[in-house]
Amino acid sequence: MTDKHDTTTASKGYRDHPGYEIKIEPLNARLRVMFAGEAIIDTEEAFVLHETRHEPVYYFKKSDLPDNVLVSTDHKTHCPFKGDACYWSLKIANDVSENAVWGYPEPLPEVPELVDLVAIYQDRVESWWLNETEIYVA
Repeated sequence: MTDKHDTTTASKGYRDHPGYEIKIEPLNARLRVMFAGEAIIDTEEAFVLHETRHEPVYYFKKSDLPDNVLVSTDHKTHCPFKGDACYWSLKIANDVSENAVWGYPEPLPEVPELVDLVAIYQDRVESWWLNETEIYVA
């Protein structure tokens, strides 16, 4: 049986939106995300989602985040290309980043790879590191 995230490239087109595409591919690098002085993500199994008219977004397995930092919220959004998104806030001690994490628990059929993956808004955490290089500071 193949892991739903074990893919080299998944490229999706949309019949009603010719030219619109979502491509999900492994990052093939170490990704770390810092929040409240802690590495809340430290993985070599992240993905990059490339989507027409959007900047690339890093996704990773929800299980890569420590359970105790996620607080489920009532916030929801809908993307016509990915589906309905659920949100979580990040909380460590007194540091809170509202609705900083999102995911698609039941993504549209065109993007099944998004099941169990989440993303974090880049500017809602302290910093992002790719291998040993800092790539974003809030």
